[in-house]
Amino acid sequence: MKITQCFTLVCLLLMLSTACNRNDDDDEPTPQLVDPSDANALSEVLIMPAGTESNRGAAPAPSGEAEAPTVANGNVSVTSSNGSTAPLTFSYDNVGDNLGGCYVQIEGADSYFTVPYNATSNTSGDLQLPIGIPANVNEGAFNVNFCVYDNNGLVSNVVTTNIAVLRLGTGSVQVSLSWDNETDQDLYVTGPSGETITYFNTSDSSGGQLDRDDIDGFGPENIFWSENAPDGTYKVEVNDFEGTSTPNRFYITVSTPNESRNFEGTTINGNTVEVVTFTKNGNNIVF
Repeated sequence: MKITQCFTLVCLLLMLSTACNRNDDDDEPTPQLVDPSDANALSEVLIMPAGTESNRGAAPAPSGEAEAPTVANGNVSVTSSNGSTAPLTFSYDNVGDNLGGCYVQIEGADSYFTVPYNATSNTSGDLQLPIGIPANVNEGAFNVNFCVYDNNGLVSNVVTTNIAVLRLGTGSVQVSLSWDNETDQDLYVTGPSGETITYFNTSDSSGGQLDRDDIDGFGPENIFWSENAPDGTYKVEVNDFEGTSTPNRFYITVSTPNESRNFEGTTINGNTVEVVTFTKNGNNIVF
């Protein structure tokens, strides 16, 4: 086990989530996969925090003034996957006025994102930016350029995080877990059969299976039914296997062919957190 890296989390924004009815799995066309190296196509499908605006062109350049804020990477690289959430961490300093927000650009894209910051900030602190990667993104890698700006309009330096995308199992139902520090968190999904899929029971009789268990990184862990997920109730839980003494912020992404829904929470001291239950009934998913 690796030693927990503690991040004092400043609440940036909640992940955008949507809910909708679904068609029968057999009626769904096979989605066209998005290549992570296609920066413009990727920018169109990434799930950014609520309130994010997309803008044409390049993000504003650093101000280059002594009074401008500065930022640093929490991690220069993160492993994620299709149907998962990549939690990017940053620290900032030298904010003379309140933070206004951040600029985010997928390297090579013709547009950038403005993510507002609506809380009161200190002159220094930590930020977390969760980026959702849809289930139809293929394996590959891309770079995220990040900077912050204050309420005076001064722009910080730019830092870059590389996101390596794994292609994990998806289909009828997919549940993915990621978290914000190098600990061992575990994903539990109990399906309609009453069987719980996790690291010690990696499949059930209905066809659900765990295809990735991460013991010392940031996730993802992934449980999926490729087709014909049974009707009934599903329960999603997260366990702090490592028994950490400081909180671990986690992100759960539930994906179906027409929808992606995101949830977050914290674990600590070895506890198990019930995150969400949802019911599949024919064409409908109800959370």
